[in-house]
Amino acid sequence: MPALLLLLTGCTGAVSAGDRTTAVGTQAGTASAGEASATAAPTASGGWDPRTPPQLPDAQRTFVEVGGETGAHSFPVISDIRRGTLQVSVVCSGSGTVEVKVGSMTGSSTVCADGGPGQYDEMVVDRECRNVSVSVTSRTTGSWGLSVGWTKVVAEPPG
Repeated sequence: MPALLLLLTGCTGAVSAGDRTTAVGTQAGTASAGEASATAAPTASGGWDPRTPPQLPDAQRTFVEVGGETGAHSFPVISDIRRGTLQVSVVCSGSGTVEVKVGSMTGSSTVCADGGPGQYDEMVVDRECRNVSVSVTSRTTGSWGLSVGWTKVVAEPPG
Protein backbone atom coordinates (compact mmCIF):
# COMPACT_ATOMS: atom_id res chain seq x y z
CA MET A 1 0.00 0.00 0.00
CA PRO A 2 1.47 3.36 -0.93
CA ALA A 3 1.99 5.68 1.98
CA LEU A 4 3.13 9.24 1.93
CA LEU A 5 4.67 11.20 4.77
CA LEU A 6 4.11 14.93 4.48
CA LEU A 7 5.54 17.76 6.52
CA LEU A 8 2.94 20.44 6.97
CA THR A 9 4.46 23.87 7.31
CA GLY A 10 1.09 25.11 8.48
CA CYS A 11 -2.56 24.29 8.02
CA THR A 12 -2.51 25.24 4.36
CA GLY A 13 0.71 23.94 2.82
CA ALA A 14 2.45 20.59 2.56
CA VAL A 15 5.85 19.41 1.38
CA SER A 16 6.52 15.76 0.60
CA ALA A 17 9.04 14.12 2.88
CA GLY A 18 9.16 10.78 1.08
CA ASP A 19 7.28 7.56 0.30
CA ARG A 20 7.01 4.28 2.15
CA THR A 21 4.88 1.16 1.82
CA THR A 22 2.55 0.04 4.61
CA ALA A 23 -0.43 -2.31 4.46
CA VAL A 24 -3.59 -1.27 6.28
CA GLY A 25 -4.12 -3.25 9.47
CA THR A 26 -0.59 -4.63 9.90
CA GLN A 27 0.18 -2.73 13.10
CA ALA A 28 -1.78 -2.83 16.33
CA GLY A 29 -3.74 0.38 16.89
CA THR A 30 -3.99 2.11 20.24
CA ALA A 31 -6.90 4.05 21.63
CA SER A 32 -7.48 6.25 24.63
CA ALA A 33 -9.93 5.17 27.29
CA GLY A 34 -13.44 5.27 25.90
CA GLU A 35 -12.31 5.22 22.25
CA ALA A 36 -12.68 2.16 20.05
CA SER A 37 -9.78 0.83 18.02
CA ALA A 38 -10.73 -0.59 14.60
CA THR A 39 -8.88 -3.09 12.49
CA ALA A 40 -9.72 -3.65 8.85
CA ALA A 41 -10.60 -7.30 8.30
CA PRO A 42 -8.90 -9.20 5.46
CA THR A 43 -11.23 -10.69 2.85
CA ALA A 44 -11.08 -14.30 1.69
CA SER A 45 -8.79 -13.16 -1.14
CA GLY A 46 -6.35 -11.64 1.38
CA GLY A 47 -7.26 -7.98 0.72
CA TRP A 48 -8.89 -5.53 3.12
CA ASP A 49 -12.62 -5.17 3.67
CA PRO A 50 -13.92 -1.60 3.12
CA ARG A 51 -17.01 -2.45 5.21
CA THR A 52 -14.74 -2.10 8.27
CA PRO A 53 -12.93 1.18 9.09
CA PRO A 54 -9.20 0.80 8.42
CA GLN A 55 -6.81 0.73 11.36
CA LEU A 56 -4.72 3.76 12.34
CA PRO A 57 -1.39 2.81 13.87
CA ASP A 58 -0.62 4.76 17.04
CA ALA A 59 -3.73 7.00 16.89
CA GLN A 60 -4.42 8.76 20.19
CA ARG A 61 -7.54 10.52 18.85
CA THR A 62 -9.81 9.34 16.08
CA PHE A 63 -11.79 12.02 14.25
CA VAL A 64 -13.44 9.91 11.51
CA GLU A 65 -14.01 6.15 11.49
CA VAL A 66 -16.47 4.70 8.96
CA GLY A 67 -16.83 1.62 6.79
CA GLY A 68 -19.19 0.36 4.11
CA GLU A 69 -19.90 3.81 2.70
CA THR A 70 -20.82 4.60 -0.90
CA GLY A 71 -20.97 7.91 -2.74
CA ALA A 72 -19.72 11.29 -1.53
CA HIS A 73 -19.74 12.27 2.13
CA SER A 74 -18.80 15.27 4.30
CA PHE A 75 -18.00 14.78 7.98
CA PRO A 76 -18.41 17.11 10.96
CA VAL A 77 -15.68 19.75 11.19
CA ILE A 78 -12.68 18.83 13.36
CA SER A 79 -12.50 21.74 15.78
CA ASP A 80 -8.81 21.35 16.68
CA ILE A 81 -5.84 19.39 15.32
CA ARG A 82 -2.74 19.94 17.44
CA ARG A 83 0.93 19.62 16.60
CA GLY A 84 1.82 15.99 15.96
CA THR A 85 0.99 13.50 13.21
CA LEU A 86 -2.27 13.32 11.28
CA GLN A 87 -3.09 9.81 10.01
CA VAL A 88 -5.43 9.10 7.08
CA SER A 89 -6.27 5.57 5.93
CA VAL A 90 -8.60 4.59 3.07
CA VAL A 91 -9.74 1.20 1.76
CA CYS A 92 -12.16 0.69 -1.13
CA SER A 93 -13.59 -1.99 -3.39
CA GLY A 94 -14.85 -2.10 -6.96
CA SER A 95 -13.23 -0.12 -9.72
CA GLY A 96 -12.61 3.62 -9.73
CA THR A 97 -11.20 6.03 -7.15
CA VAL A 98 -11.94 7.53 -3.77
CA GLU A 99 -10.64 11.05 -3.10
CA VAL A 100 -10.21 12.29 0.47
CA LYS A 101 -9.68 15.93 1.38
CA VAL A 102 -8.70 17.05 4.89
CA GLY A 103 -9.28 20.81 4.82
CA SER A 104 -6.52 22.60 2.99
CA MET A 105 -4.00 20.36 4.77
CA THR A 106 -3.99 17.38 2.43
CA GLY A 107 -5.84 15.54 -0.28
CA SER A 108 -5.29 12.12 -1.80
CA SER A 109 -6.78 9.80 -4.38
CA THR A 110 -6.91 6.04 -3.84
CA VAL A 111 -7.34 3.66 -6.78
CA CYS A 112 -9.84 0.99 -5.78
CA ALA A 113 -9.37 -2.72 -6.43
CA ASP A 114 -11.26 -5.63 -4.93
CA GLY A 115 -8.94 -7.11 -2.30
CA GLY A 116 -6.47 -4.20 -2.62
CA PRO A 117 -4.85 -2.85 0.54
CA GLY A 118 -5.85 0.82 0.12
CA GLN A 119 -3.72 3.79 1.16
CA TYR A 120 -2.24 5.04 4.41
CA ASP A 121 -0.80 8.56 4.76
CA GLU A 122 0.86 10.41 7.64
CA MET A 123 1.23 14.18 7.78
CA VAL A 124 3.40 16.01 10.30
CA VAL A 125 1.42 18.99 11.62
CA ASP A 126 3.81 21.67 12.89
CA ARG A 127 1.17 24.01 14.32
CA GLU A 128 -2.39 23.85 15.62
CA CYS A 129 -5.14 23.85 12.99
CA ARG A 130 -8.76 24.77 13.72
CA ASN A 131 -12.08 23.98 12.05
CA VAL A 132 -10.76 21.41 9.58
CA SER A 133 -13.28 19.82 7.23
CA VAL A 134 -13.06 16.22 5.96
CA SER A 135 -14.80 15.14 2.76
CA VAL A 136 -14.84 12.15 0.43
CA THR A 137 -15.63 12.09 -3.28
CA SER A 138 -16.26 8.54 -4.44
CA ARG A 139 -16.03 7.42 -8.04
CA THR A 140 -16.00 3.69 -7.34
CA THR A 141 -18.46 0.94 -8.18
CA GLY A 142 -17.93 -0.52 -4.70
CA SER A 143 -17.76 0.79 -1.14
CA TRP A 144 -15.11 2.54 0.95
CA GLY A 145 -13.88 2.86 4.51
CA LEU A 146 -12.02 5.81 6.03
CA SER A 147 -10.23 6.57 9.28
CA VAL A 148 -8.69 9.94 10.18
CA GLY A 149 -6.80 10.29 13.45
CA TRP A 150 -4.01 12.05 15.29
CA THR A 151 -1.10 11.26 17.58
CA LYS A 152 1.15 13.67 19.46
CA VAL A 153 4.20 11.69 18.34
CA VAL A 154 5.80 13.33 15.30
CA ALA A 155 6.36 10.80 12.50
CA GLU A 156 9.87 10.58 11.15
CA PRO A 157 10.50 10.72 7.41
CA PRO A 158 11.33 7.31 5.93
CA GLY A 159 15.00 6.57 5.93
